[in-house]
Amino acid sequence: MILTKPFDNGDRVEFDISNGIAALMPGVTEKPQGNYALVNSSNVAIYTERGKLFLQVDLQRWDLSSGDVVLKYFHNLAQKTTRFEVYDADKSAVIEYRSWWSDIPGFEAVEPEMDEDEDFLGYVYAIWKNQQLQKSLIKHWG
Repeated sequence: MILTKPFDNGDRVEFDISNGIAALMPGVTEKPQGNYALVNSSNVAIYTERGKLFLQVDLQRWDLSSGDVVLKYFHNLAQKTTRFEVYDADKSAVIEYRSWWSDIPGFEAVEPEMDEDEDFLGYVYAIWKNQQLQKSLIKHWG
């Protein structure tokens, strides 16, 4: 499926659900079914399939509309790192990486709404928290 890299110039990739790998597809104009980013060596995709919204990290995937899926997203201010967790009863994934603001001198991470604009996993977390946005994306990407 074709996905967009919104935090990387809007480039398009071909994402293979079966192996969790994306290949850059320059010049592709096909309508994307979601978004993709490589985060600290993990392939992360959020996409629609059969009217549902899925989050996939490498080979594992979760139906975001399921009430069993939990996402956590938070910063370690002292270490200037971000931790993203996704889990349900059967599986989990944790990604830790340098925060998007870590190289900005004197930056104070006190505006969490900036995360979704600056960090792909902050964006994913914001989608998970907003049912209306999920429905809108399913309609847009479907």
